[in-house]
Amino acid sequence: MSALVLTGCEKEDKDAISMSQATKGAVTVPGKDGKEYMAVDLGLPDHRLWGTCNIGANTPDESGTFFSWGETAPKGNYSYDNYKWCDGDFSSMTKYTCDFDHTKSKQLDSISVLQAEDDPAAQILGEGWSTPTRSQFTAMINRCDWKVCKLEGTWGYLFTSKENGNTIFIPLAGCKDYEDLLHTSDWGFYWTKDLHTAESHEVYVLQLKKPANPVATKFQERYIGLPVRATYKAPRN
Repeated sequence: MSALVLTGCEKEDKDAISMSQATKGAVTVPGKDGKEYMAVDLGLPDHRLWGTCNIGANTPDESGTFFSWGETAPKGNYSYDNYKWCDGDFSSMTKYTCDFDHTKSKQLDSISVLQAEDDPAAQILGEGWSTPTRSQFTAMINRCDWKVCKLEGTWGYLFTSKENGNTIFIPLAGCKDYEDLLHTSDWGFYWTKDLHTAESHEVYVLQLKKPANPVATKFQERYIGLPVRATYKAPRN
């Protein structure tokens, strides 16, 4: 009697999406030193395009580079000990100071929005690129449908514009605290440009927590390492 051979196929992953589903509407836009990047028009009121990848990533599912807020290069350890804009602890901020309890000199500079010179999007990607503001993230949340899904095996959020159907995928990349990479596949935190003015050691972030609603009302301490999803608008001539 011949043996019975069973054949079949892999079970379809209902949570998986394709790369084309994650980057619908992507176009090429210019960057620094002649480089080009991909970005998507989500039909939002400010007419900015959203990068298809995090800064430092080659594909939308990659985490990319982690930055302390107001710094433009990665590092091996993320702590107040080596944070650029303080003197060793959360009560000694030296730039972007809006409350006395967290300011070293007790002289406030009252700068509450990340300047281009300290913005990794502007410094790495080039003119026209910027870290999103809190209001820009809020507009994206309100004007897009979203779902939790997987791209190339990486969990994240797919945002689909209610205006034009275009899409971006933002991975649950976690964060870096000291030398540790934390919360991958469960949480995503992304810097905004906006300081929490009542607590100058904190900054507003986009928070993604599987499977909860995305929000732009939470804070993270500035020394933490987070990725950046940049936006682009062509400079005026």
